[in-house]
Amino acid sequence: MIKKIYDRFNENVYIIKLKNGMQVHILPKDDPYFTTYVELSVPYGALDLNYKKNLETIITPYGSAHFFEHKIFAMPDGDAFAKFSMLGADANAMTSYNQTSYLFVATENVMESLAHLMDMMDTPFFTLDNVNQEKNIIAEELKMYLDDPNVVMQNKLMEMMYHVHPIRYDIGGTLDSIMDVTPEVIGGIYDTFYNPSNRLIVIAGKVDLNQIKAFFKDYDQKYPIKYKKPKTQYPKEPKKLVQKNIIEKMNVGIDKLMIGVKLVPKRLSSKEQIKKEMAMSMLMNILLGNSSRVYAKLLEDKLINQSFFVNVTYEKNAENIMIYAESKHVRRLKKVLIELLTETAKNELTESAFLRYKKVYLGQFIFALNNLETKAYLYGKYHQMGSSLFEVVDLLQDITYQDVLFALGLIEKKYIATLIHKKA
Repeated sequence: MIKKIYDRFNENVYIIKLKNGMQVHILPKDDPYFTTYVELSVPYGALDLNYKKNLETIITPYGSAHFFEHKIFAMPDGDAFAKFSMLGADANAMTSYNQTSYLFVATENVMESLAHLMDMMDTPFFTLDNVNQEKNIIAEELKMYLDDPNVVMQNKLMEMMYHVHPIRYDIGGTLDSIMDVTPEVIGGIYDTFYNPSNRLIVIAGKVDLNQIKAFFKDYDQKYPIKYKKPKTQYPKEPKKLVQKNIIEKMNVGIDKLMIGVKLVPKRLSSKEQIKKEMAMSMLMNILLGNSSRVYAKLLEDKLINQSFFVNVTYEKNAENIMIYAESKHVRRLKKVLIELLTETAKNELTESAFLRYKKVYLGQFIFALNNLETKAYLYGKYHQMGSSLFEVVDLLQDITYQDVLFALGLIEKKYIATLIHKKA
């Protein structure tokens, strides 16, 4: 067991590296913490559609990662959720673009719940009947999402920006694509991405280090084989947009606007990529965050309401900014926002504004680490990206005013798509 000390954060991290390649990272917390948070993640998500296996390219349907997340809970003796409940553990799972996570929170029976989590992962149970049954469940889930006008708009905007990159499709897939999922597809995903070598476990909160160490020593003897890391293949995405502007009449209560900025990704080290994403997030918050001058002016002029938000996405070979607003003056708002992004932003982006927001951003980031769930999730996320949660704070502090100006220069008018849903 390796021990790393982070004095500045009053944190100790214990790392167990198994012979099979799996890693366990433990972030213990003494009283007054009485709960334990456990997250098992694999670097396999909605974008990992095509992968190499024995010189062959395997192509899977859109939504396969999310479908798999549902099916791993099926076990020969019933639904794994039921046993978590019996043990008093609150279990959940989530699929993102680049990883899938399985987690539980417990105040007792922690080791029993951990054993059950590992048993669930090591007992693949994919039959024709249970896979076909899941299709109907996921179809209903997708229909529910498609009743949300904002989800419909976001999916449409991605299709306007991306030609072939899988980010153009919803994480859950489509009603047609999930029908192509078979037990063979699910089994191939399990063998390739879910073997022990590809798993990361983060445990945070009240723990017994000796019990955990003994548990994984036994586990390593049961599953000693180390597998090769899988490699996802991505299609080459053109720089240009698919479609620049769309206006549609829809059954909405107020006109809606979405602006998408397609950014051109570049190959960078993991740390440089994290810095780049943070610099862009800082830029958009300085320009349009709810404490910015522009945001206050847009509210004052009644061009937006409280539903306004900005989202920055940096995924594998796909980076973009999305702005959403509801307005009675969408055309005017569209003009103001595009002018801000491409012409007038430097008026707002002063060095003093940057330094002020940087302190806020750093404070919010460190404060978030007080939450066990957030800390464990971020720890796993940044580890999968090739960095450490506590190193990320230093990366954030290293961001300069010039970095944020550089981020602004990445926004080009020809790569901005707009979608308007007008009240019918």
